[in-house]
Parts: sequence; C-alpha cells; structure tokens
Amino acid sequence: MSRYIKERIVEEYAERFREVSDVAVVDTEGIDANQMVALRQALRERGLEAMRVQNRLCRRAIQDGPLAGADPLLDGPTTLVWGADSIVDIAKGLAEEAKDLSALEIRGGFSQGEVLSREQVDDLSKLPGREELIGQLLARAVGQAARVVSLATAPASGLLARIREIEKREPEEAPAEEAATEAPAKDTPAPEEIGEEAPEQAEATDAPEAESQSEKAPEPQKTREPPEGDPDAS
Repeated sequence: MSRYIKERIVEEYAERFREVSDVAVVDTEGIDANQMVALRQALRERGLEAMRVQNRLCRRAIQDGPLAGADPLLDGPTTLVWGADSIVDIAKGLAEEAKDLSALEIRGGFSQGEVLSREQVDDLSKLPGREELIGQLLARAVGQAARVVSLATAPASGLLARIREIEKREPEEAPAEEAATEAPAKDTPAPEEIGEEAPEQAEATDAPEAESQSEKAPEPQKTREPPEGDPDAS
C-alpha cells in the first residue's frame, strides 16, 4: 500500500470519528462478507454504524480526537461500532445481533475517555436505554401528577357540587325576593308625601260639606213692621 493511500485512509478515519466519543469494538474474524453486509444493515436499522478498520492507521487517526486512549482495544481484526445516543444503546444493539450471529464477539468498548471491558459492555446491554428511561420517567411523573390532582380535588368535590346547586337556584329565587322588597315602597307613600298632601286633602274634603250645609240651612224670615197709622197695628 502506497504512502498516499495510507494518508487518505488516515484522513478518512479522522473525519469519520471526529465527533465520536462512545464506541464498541467487536471481533469479526469468523464472519464472512455476506454476514458482514447483513450485520451492517441490521445495525443501521438500530441507528448504529459499523466499520472494519486497520489498527495501525486507526491509532494515528484517533490520537487527537475524542477516542484518544482507545489504543488497547485496537488489536487483531477490529470492527468499530458507534452511533445512537450512548454506549448503552450500542451495547444493547450488539447484544441483540449476537443472539443470531454467534461469530460476533464483543471485545470491549470506549466511553467518555475510559476503556470498558467485555464484561462491562455486557452489563451495559442489560440497562434501559435513553428512550426507555425517558418513558419510565414520564410514566412515573404522570402517575404522581394524577395522584396529586385526585387528592387535591376529592375533598372539594362535595363543596363544588353544593356551589353549583346554589348557582342554579339563585336565578329562580331572585324575582320573589325583589318583589317582596319593592311591594311596600309602591303601596305605602313616603312620610314626606303624606305630610305635604294631608292639608290639601283635608281642605278638599271639608269644602263640599260646608257648602252643602250652607245650602240646606233656611234663611231667617224678616218680620214686617206695620206702617204708622194702620188701624190693624194696634
């Protein structure tokens, strides 16, 4: 292999793993080409990428990147697997594929600057993934919120029903109460009105009686005096 080709491979590795911090290392020595194609397709469906690398050139490519320190894992036929959200998702995906592909051997892993053994990767595969954790947290939060709401509203349910009952009754009772309060004001005149109208009414009622009495009373008859010298006067 020429020097130029090696430099291009190193550049390709450096570009590919520039932002990769979590990776699993698997040994694919017993896997043929067709099985390797099927494995890559299955991992891609899980959001993972797999790439067989040349160890010496890969060490040069990752020495200044996030995977610096993963050199102990680059020994023998090496395939790097990365992607998804975390090393947990990578480990879970590989564990599922290893059930159908016995030749797939997990050598170890690398996460956040630390080298992980095969046993540690296997333990990580048994943990819930990011989406599972989010689902569990949401389910727990929703359950607690529903419980708080039920506890907060249960004691007030009777009071709320009573308030609604009163609100329904108020419009029906209001007219009767208004009529009861307005009735005396319409039938009974105010004291000031009584004081002002009383003399006029008294004069109006007394005047006809006076006139009728004056009409009925006979006028006194005047006695006629006889003229002087009238013989009948004596």
